[in-house]
Amino acid sequence: MATTSDQVTVDDFTERRKQLRQKRRIKFFQHLWQFLFISGATGSMLWVATLPDWILRGPSQVDIEGNRLLTQEAIQKLVPVSYPQSIFQVQPSAIAAKLESTAPVRSVVVTRTLFPARLTIQVQERNPVAKAELDGKIGLIDADGAWMPLKSYPANVKKPDLTILGLNKRVLQVWPNAYRRLSQSHVKILQLDWRDENNLILKTELGIVHCGLYSDPDFAKQLEILERLRSLPQKLKSQPFVYIDLTNSSSPILEMKTPTKLNSSESKQ
Repeated sequence: MATTSDQVTVDDFTERRKQLRQKRRIKFFQHLWQFLFISGATGSMLWVATLPDWILRGPSQVDIEGNRLLTQEAIQKLVPVSYPQSIFQVQPSAIAAKLESTAPVRSVVVTRTLFPARLTIQVQERNPVAKAELDGKIGLIDADGAWMPLKSYPANVKKPDLTILGLNKRVLQVWPNAYRRLSQSHVKILQLDWRDENNLILKTELGIVHCGLYSDPDFAKQLEILERLRSLPQKLKSQPFVYIDLTNSSSPILEMKTPTKLNSSESKQ
């Protein structure tokens, strides 16, 4: 015969099972409501994203700001967006990274406008300061040492007067400092020949200048000496020289042309 304590234990067990079933039922409905809410929200977002007001249908909805050298159409063609595309699917950071790697721009900021759907792209262009050939390709280089293919710019863009020969990775590293020195000089430099890494040769308004192995401190001194020699061509009109040797900046040398000797038959005439 069951005792009272045994009956209480059975009742407790039954009550616990009842409570567990109730908790499970509550959790089931909670998960169901969460699923329905998420599905509804996702469906609503997809529906909103496909509305006509949220669709980029062509380049006319892409505004370009900050461009001077590049045309708006040229930049729009490089924007990695497949039309038509929802404004919500556009990734501004991906567009900025793509343009910075393919267009001659220093920085790009992309912002989205949801209503109406538009993209605004602000660019900071790279201004070319010299013509240079790199790996067999003709291009332009800016003050920071960024080389860009010539085709990156429209054909009507004015090309720099300065030319660099022998451009390579080593030259690109020192170029920012070298160009900063050049831009401060009052002597016009037309060409820098780096083909011999032990002797940088300048083509200037004064004539050819040999600088030797490039170093930033020496280059600054050499340009200062050239400024002091600006009157040299006028003083040596009748005595043409071959080049100015500034390899030793503390002791400049003027390499003069050797007079041509007349042969005997010419001397008799």
